[in-house]
Amino acid sequence: MKFKLKDVVRDMLFEEEEKPKDEPKEKPKKGEADIEASTGSGRYAAGVKEAGALAKEDPKLLMKNLGIKSATGSNDIDKILSLLKQALTGADAMKTVYTGLSTIQSGNKSGLKITVSEIKANSGVKYIYHTLVGARNSGILKIDSKIQVENSSGTIIIYQGEKRTWDK
Repeated sequence: MKFKLKDVVRDMLFEEEEKPKDEPKEKPKKGEADIEASTGSGRYAAGVKEAGALAKEDPKLLMKNLGIKSATGSNDIDKILSLLKQALTGADAMKTVYTGLSTIQSGNKSGLKITVSEIKANSGVKYIYHTLVGARNSGILKIDSKIQVENSSGTIIIYQGEKRTWDK
């Protein structure tokens, strides 16, 4: 059987881009709260991997690129809202991709809802996840609770608690 080099390379690239439904999460440092992402299936948009590398290796540069200077608020969701408002108004790419940010309620839980355009919601979830991890790693975001970032029917939901408990 003959293989064409371009087909082998293409298969390797596509295989690398395929991600499991729930990604292994970045481990927080001792004493830090955890941030988890549930993206759903499918490939990510270009640049997602690079944002993840920056969040891990040079989080201060990521924060500078996004225009994030601080995260203020009385609770973790307020801090994340403050941080995301800066990111969604400071970086042109973020303005284009994320078209809405609002607070929402589900039972006695409060969270954030972000609408996405130009890219699929799973890529949007991953970018937001990298933004939050980068903010935590840079020392800007200090949270006390476990934070979930999820794809919920094409929108992004951010809330406190265990994975997939927003509607429960």
